[in-house]
Amino acid sequence: MTERPDDLDVDRALTAWMHSVAPGRAPTRLLEDTFTETMRTRQVRVYPWHRTAPIGGERAATRSRTQLVLGLVALLLVVATAAGLAGGALRPTSTASPDATAKPIPTPAASSGAALPSPLALAPAVRVPVQGPIAIVATDDAVWVLASGRLDRIDPVTNVVVASVPLGSAADLYNGLAAGPGGLWATDNDSQTLYRVDPVGNTVASKIAAGLAPKGVLATADAVWVADVHGGTVLRVDPATNRVATTVFLASSGTSGPNWLASGFGSIWVDVPNAASLVRIDPVTNLVQETIKVPSGIIPCGGIAVTATGVWVTGCSASTVMARIDPSTNMLAATVDLGGSGFNPAVIDGAPWVSVDTGDPTTGRLVRIDEATNTVDRVLIPGTTFGGGGDMVATSSAVWIIDGYHDAVLRLSLAAFAP
Repeated sequence: MTERPDDLDVDRALTAWMHSVAPGRAPTRLLEDTFTETMRTRQVRVYPWHRTAPIGGERAATRSRTQLVLGLVALLLVVATAAGLAGGALRPTSTASPDATAKPIPTPAASSGAALPSPLALAPAVRVPVQGPIAIVATDDAVWVLASGRLDRIDPVTNVVVASVPLGSAADLYNGLAAGPGGLWATDNDSQTLYRVDPVGNTVASKIAAGLAPKGVLATADAVWVADVHGGTVLRVDPATNRVATTVFLASSGTSGPNWLASGFGSIWVDVPNAASLVRIDPVTNLVQETIKVPSGIIPCGGIAVTATGVWVTGCSASTVMARIDPSTNMLAATVDLGGSGFNPAVIDGAPWVSVDTGDPTTGRLVRIDEATNTVDRVLIPGTTFGGGGDMVATSSAVWIIDGYHDAVLRLSLAAFAP
């Protein structure tokens, strides 16, 4: 349809006016406020494949709300830029600092932008169908997969699901899974519950109230640690009483708080996206030892892997970069470009491995990082249609990895991951 001349005249006039009054770029204050408002939206455990295969009505509704918020933010940017605003009408939300003094943001000692090595094809030994896999752990006699409303048990001898433990509503948001001496532990964000599962009877043994929005969970010899992503805290649960024994305060309450947990070097490690930090907790005193800031461009929202010489954290879908922290100095030591989005890394044969999503559900890959050079030194392609981005776990005989794009758990040969 041809526009009328008067419409074109108005368009030219508006364009000329915008060029005369608009600044060259959006004001810094406006950008900061926009980021703050965006961080207020509900943060969930959403892997890349959830964009192509929604799991649960609640998650679909959450994505719709998030898209609406982002759309409104974009509109605000356009309007503010056109009007030449200096600061916008939004007010930033302050975040309380952890107890220990934050370390300054250092310059990475090494950063890899080099091309990845040629990939090696690796045919999966078995592909186990699992609807909507979220997280995975292994015990002595089973591989356990957390899904919406249930916990599936895979027999590593027969390579099939032999039991399924019902948890809560299938519409709830489930996040973390851990295995320890006291059983299996799974977090349910919506019901604010930590489930304790008996791996012998394949039943729920306890339901424990766990903060405002439990996400990451870590089981150690004498405690279960839960990251409360909305409460700004890490909860220490006593498995002897099934109660929260200690609450470690890291930041003010709000979204994008404590995410994932790991243990190593005598500490509990937790990443906090809204503070752009990796926090180190003393499990003896339950106090914050250090707050390690990471530079802009790396949002610490992915899983954490602890090796013999470093602590690694991914940026989940917010970045393709993985950061290495030196535990002896509590400083950023290096960054590595994964070539895609990495989520929860795993340590196999002493080296950090990450399942990487490249944006295509058929071109995912597994990458290994050489800690001597801080570069990716091995790339594996497990099958012809692998999405990447899922959790992985190694046993004494195999590596099991989630392929959420295709509702499957893959069993891979452990020999392919050897040095």
